[in-house]
Amino acid sequence: MRIIECHFEFSGFDDHLVKAGTSVYLWNLARQFKAAGHETGAVTAAHGLLPLIAERYEVTPLDWSAHERIPVRLDPLHWPHFPEATTLDVTARAHRVTVDGIDIVMLSGGVLDAFPDSFYPPRELEGHSLDFLKPLVFQVMAARYVRERIPGGTMVHLHEPFHHYLLPGLLAGHGFHVVSTVQTNMAVNTKVYGPQVRAVLEHMGADPSVADGLADPPLDSRLERAMRAFLPRTLLYKDYPERPEHDYITMLGLVVRSVAAMDFLSEGQLDHALTQAETPFEELFQQLAVRRELRAHEDLLVIGGCAIGDEWLHVQRDEEVRKRTLTALGLDPALPTLFHNARYSVQHKGQKELFRGIRALLDEGGRCNVLLHCLAPQPPDDPDLDALARDYADLVRVDTGPMSNGAIKDWAVSSDFCVFPSKFEMDTFLMAMGEAMASGSVPVATAQRGMRHFRHAVDLDTPGATGLALPRSFRVDDPLLTEAVRAGLERMLRVWHEEPERMAVLRDRAVEVARGFTWRAAALRFLAVFEAVRAGNRPADAAPPMRGTPQTGAEPFEAGDGRAVCDDGTVRVRWWGRDARRVEVVPPDPDSDVVALEPDGDGFAGRVRVPADGVLVILVTGADGRTAWSELAVADDA
Repeated sequence: MRIIECHFEFSGFDDHLVKAGTSVYLWNLARQFKAAGHETGAVTAAHGLLPLIAERYEVTPLDWSAHERIPVRLDPLHWPHFPEATTLDVTARAHRVTVDGIDIVMLSGGVLDAFPDSFYPPRELEGHSLDFLKPLVFQVMAARYVRERIPGGTMVHLHEPFHHYLLPGLLAGHGFHVVSTVQTNMAVNTKVYGPQVRAVLEHMGADPSVADGLADPPLDSRLERAMRAFLPRTLLYKDYPERPEHDYITMLGLVVRSVAAMDFLSEGQLDHALTQAETPFEELFQQLAVRRELRAHEDLLVIGGCAIGDEWLHVQRDEEVRKRTLTALGLDPALPTLFHNARYSVQHKGQKELFRGIRALLDEGGRCNVLLHCLAPQPPDDPDLDALARDYADLVRVDTGPMSNGAIKDWAVSSDFCVFPSKFEMDTFLMAMGEAMASGSVPVATAQRGMRHFRHAVDLDTPGATGLALPRSFRVDDPLLTEAVRAGLERMLRVWHEEPERMAVLRDRAVEVARGFTWRAAALRFLAVFEAVRAGNRPADAAPPMRGTPQTGAEPFEAGDGRAVCDDGTVRVRWWGRDARRVEVVPPDPDSDVVALEPDGDGFAGRVRVPADGVLVILVTGADGRTAWSELAVADDA
């Protein structure tokens, strides 16, 4: 078949050009499709890189160009200094680069060549520069190129709906099979400006009615208003206050209406997108248009999967490498070793809790080597990280710059535990964790659903468990996760010292599970989906859930019960919950403070302001990170 990988960023063919993991993912898939005998190509933006690329590859100008006057509607709230209706005057030209037999078409011209260092326009440009609309321009010009130059019947594979929400509608009716892959876990209710969507679709001769009926219902009950005020801080939800002409529509709902299949990187990622289960967002999610649309199109939802690099599939555990690596770092090879490898993102990756949890472990007398690779453009100014490295210079090594694959492999092979306390359900597969596990490092990681395919478990006796699962977290600077990191590492160090047989079993399982995620296997799943789409069959049947993944199924988490009494102009609150670890009073106003009740005997207690309607909204978090909402009426002083 003919397959076109169409994405704003397709630079994985050259390590020097890579800006994000998605481009590496794309290149690995494209090579597998090509190796399987399929005609494979790509359409992307040039990002001003053609002169640089021409130094290393042959760049061929193609006899295609297009000029568009794209009508764009701008939300006056976000673009107060611009007219609500504006026009983008764009000319694009096509060039081709062929690498490993794969033709990569790059569209250049005007804003498509802006931001060569980052590819993506900085977020702060929104409302201030029309260059912020570069991804929109790419979608229009890519649709024009595909419609004019790519034969009907081609499989067009799109990536990251936030950067292709217009493309499915623009390609509909032109004979293509369009598949969308959801790469990241942005807030599932992320929306796009309805008038902007309709204006572009109409301009390109597409059906604007695909954007109809995608707004959310009013969410104005006391509990719903409290949830809307609180949930943005969890990164699970983005609030879009309603007002006249404020027409925002669900992005995922828009995309799934026009594609032949919507793909996710892991079973847990899809599960999270469909349910938001056991999170503070789960209850409000039931009311949203995005849930309705995803459920209505469940037969299109598939799991193509992801993988670790082929070079990690045969990494050998080697005590000589461990001894040499740790000794060269000035560390003691006789000590157990912790390893963390990720970009520096203290909240997404849970690194603040990681640094503080390790610090608490060492302060209590724990002895272990600590290898931290936190990749950052510049050395970060992080007091927690700096103090950890300074105060435990005999145990801790930190590198925030680029490391070669060889050096990373040596660190992974030298480690006993790989630690990934990721938060906010933002990791959808986590290649770095799989790579470390493939090297024999036992995982200690949060039970994020997007990572559960690695089979770490709260109970190490769970059949097939590869390591230890920590509670999920959806909080900035979460003290509960910090303590879970400390306690979890303390527990696993005991296993290392006292249970060598269990340690060996966990290590072997970690290696086996991680090495099962290959690019060839992922490509075969995709090809099965593509064939089902071409044949008009149900895509979900072509790539069923992956087997052997532990499923959640715990009893529903109960919030508990409480009492609230007016007392001297405030409200005294007490709350009891069997498994509660954090109890908060959440006002239905984003400008008011959330009040955390303090542990008090067998419950929690505190004082809050008297609510205007005499009812408090309570959010309870359990020991395993699950949450539940409740409402509590305030009694009179008597």
